[in-house]
Amino acid sequence: MYRNWFSGKFDRVLEIFSKMQDAGVQPDKAACNILVEKCCKAGETQAMMKILHYMKEKFLVLRYSVYQEALLTLKIAGVSDRLLRDVNRHLSLEKFNHDQIDRSDGTTETTCLTFDDKMILYLLKKQSLLAVDYLLDSLMSKRLKLDSGIVSTIVEVNCNRGRVNGAFLAFEFSVKLSITIERIMYLMLVGELIRTNSLSRVVDIVEAVVGAGLSLGSELTALLIHRLGCTREPTSAEKLFSILPDQQKSTAVYTALINTYFTCGNAEKGLEIFETMRKQGINMALSTYCVLLNGLERNGLFDKVQSYRKEKKKFKSESCTTDMSKEETVCDLLFAGNLVV
Repeated sequence: MYRNWFSGKFDRVLEIFSKMQDAGVQPDKAACNILVEKCCKAGETQAMMKILHYMKEKFLVLRYSVYQEALLTLKIAGVSDRLLRDVNRHLSLEKFNHDQIDRSDGTTETTCLTFDDKMILYLLKKQSLLAVDYLLDSLMSKRLKLDSGIVSTIVEVNCNRGRVNGAFLAFEFSVKLSITIERIMYLMLVGELIRTNSLSRVVDIVEAVVGAGLSLGSELTALLIHRLGCTREPTSAEKLFSILPDQQKSTAVYTALINTYFTCGNAEKGLEIFETMRKQGINMALSTYCVLLNGLERNGLFDKVQSYRKEKKKFKSESCTTDMSKEETVCDLLFAGNLVV
């Protein structure tokens, strides 16, 4: 029924509604109010009339503010307002009490939101997340932006519902259209990827976080590199490390990368990163030496173990007289299992 509603400027609205139907979502009062409001702003009386016919069939009514706007639009266009009044008989009385209007339909009143923003909010309220996916995909292909707060909300709702693919689609939308979402949403998305063992996608998120001038934090970044090592993905771990600005390459992060290479059987690369860490003046932690010694032994490089064991002993002795930095503490907590060496 809706496929012939719109033409010209309203082709995109038609597409959105077609996708809503594909997802099993039928226009209700809130959706019709949004559409009529959009028609008013564009001066599209023909499309408005078709929506009003649908509303009359379904016994749906307009909010008072939209009704007033529609009256004005029809008057300016010289079009009869009879259908509008028939649909909204409760509003057509001259002595209508404005204070008794019911505005509890949950439709966003904020004028700064676009039509697409309002449609997304409507679908989120209806928990029609599949329809949100369809709409996001359509908007992304046309490079049409949404409000950053709404994109953040899509990520949050999908994460709370365990819909990793839906949350990641919203993230991809934000990246493609250069929209920065809230830091907490990046963290939520990373948490879901860890929970579902979808770590191959983590690198893209870290890249977006760094590009936005944000940070996941030393602990989480080191944990991600460590987990990538545990799943035998050293290339992804190395790429993640390379994305980070130097100030985010902490003791724990370096140690995690060293451990990753040893875990994946690349002892020479692990040693190389250790020496790079030392040359860069990054503080060592006791757990860094323990990771190094464990890795050398696991990979059969016993000829190198003795010299580094002496270094570890000297470091341990000297560290007893100084306070541990926060980075060293974090590193030791993350790699506590290696401290028995």
